[in-house]
Amino acid sequence: MRAVGIARVCAAIAGAISLAAPARAEDTIKIGVILPISGGAAYVGQGIGDGVRLAVDQINAVGGIKGRKLEILLRDEMLRPDASVAAAKELITKDGVKFIIGPATSATSLAVSELAKTEHIVNISPSAKTEAITGSKLHEYIFQLAPTTDVDGVRSVGVLNKIGAKSVCFTGFDYAYTQDWFKAIKANMGAIQNAGEFLVPLNTTDYSTVIGQLIASSCDTVVGTMYGGGFIAFVKQAAPFGLFKTKKLLWGANTGDYAVAKALGPDFPEGVWAAASDIWYYEGSDAHAKYQAALAQLQGRKETDMWPITGYNAVNFLAAAIEKAGSDDPKAVRDALEGLTIDSPLGPLTVDAKTHRANSPEFYGQVNSVAGSPVKRMSPYELVK
Repeated sequence: MRAVGIARVCAAIAGAISLAAPARAEDTIKIGVILPISGGAAYVGQGIGDGVRLAVDQINAVGGIKGRKLEILLRDEMLRPDASVAAAKELITKDGVKFIIGPATSATSLAVSELAKTEHIVNISPSAKTEAITGSKLHEYIFQLAPTTDVDGVRSVGVLNKIGAKSVCFTGFDYAYTQDWFKAIKANMGAIQNAGEFLVPLNTTDYSTVIGQLIASSCDTVVGTMYGGGFIAFVKQAAPFGLFKTKKLLWGANTGDYAVAKALGPDFPEGVWAAASDIWYYEGSDAHAKYQAALAQLQGRKETDMWPITGYNAVNFLAAAIEKAGSDDPKAVRDALEGLTIDSPLGPLTVDAKTHRANSPEFYGQVNSVAGSPVKRMSPYELVK
């Protein structure tokens, strides 16, 4: 299928990006956006929201879609499935929303997806990775852009083989993403030995017990999934005990992101293998350079974070599908999304017509100090598709 060029419908703009101004209902296409905008994962919601706003503003700057502007209606998921569903219900019943982007995390995404199934609302999941979203819970109105945990598992085993892992112990927050990712790794790691799991509840703040368990384990490599503030706290608590000097580390949960590196500063352990949906220092295509320039202007810094590209691609998929369908009818847009390709900043991206997955590419690499960089970066790194 022919790629729908972002360049054709999006023009680079200058100045601040803000929510679309109110307009008559018939003149706008409302997009419900459900993200964490409070609490410990607010930086994730802020990043995805920046990407959504950038794409919306670019599309609106060239006249919208067939003369209709896009309008964002943002709600807080609070990292709670019940709050996410309540927000989605309000968007659908009160605001008449036909399309929802988000939520950001696996548990909340699964909950909202079930509502979208019942209400026949197109739901694009930009960042959640759990395989169940488009696996056991697949339905005709859900579309998943991030690489699923089974794909991540294969990619991760490639890293484990590269670093010569012989025995692996698993740690992280005990939730859907962790369980699915670990399952996928174990299914593909062949001769690499499984030395056990050491999981902690979400929102854990004291990691002393699990740190002791990891140090005592016979594994030579630790695979982990604490994210955001949890990962930062884990690193600071584990460093004095020498964990990062005695074990190799491969960390999921997008710890290759600039925001994490900045927060940890010099405390980020050298040599940790990490992943990220995007990196600002990637020397790739002109399309990526233009996207990064626009994002840097929006965020007010050259060192942008990785989350915006997920929201950016979600909006452009939705816009391209509406344009292709010639309608904002959810069923027509759903049909248009199946098999649709867009030219993303990291190259062509396609939603598989049967699985409703795009399995976006990601960067993998070792986090190290780089001369001239204010924070540690993935160096070397590789874009894995």
